[in-house]
Amino acid sequence: MTKTETALILAAAAARDLRTVGDADVLAWHEDLHDITYPEACEALRRHYRDSTDRIMPAHIRHHTRTIRDEWRRQVTHQVRALPSRYEDDATRDARTARGAELCRQAIAAALGETADEERPPPLTPSDEIRQRALDRARAERKTARVPGMSSVGDVLNQIVRRKSA
Repeated sequence: MTKTETALILAAAAARDLRTVGDADVLAWHEDLHDITYPEACEALRRHYRDSTDRIMPAHIRHHTRTIRDEWRRQVTHQVRALPSRYEDDATRDARTARGAELCRQAIAAALGETADEERPPPLTPSDEIRQRALDRARAERKTARVPGMSSVGDVLNQIVRRKSA
């Protein structure tokens, strides 16, 4: 809120409670209410004098502004909250679910400060998942495979047993 808007809020309060407003009042109130928008402050002022006969102070406006913001937040439904229920059986449910999941990913990425330009690998199909598991298993087996020229402990023991029995 600007100093001019703060002066307008104080003028509206003065019209209701007969206070005198000077430059020092405007500066002090502006310091306390600089982060509140003018429409929020007007609504907070109106609510205060509708319900109370007390002289309004910046703390009253801040309190009413929090209430106003909570009410406005509850009225706005975000697309992410509009995900379909798992019990819906219409034809577009899967498409809406995928679209909603993507909106959730974007909201989380925005909250974490990630950009949407980051490339994500496309989701794997079931056959791609099977192929990936097979490749992972082959890599793991390759890591545990014997090195040529070296015998395992079991092979050495079998050779010792065969020599003794022969």
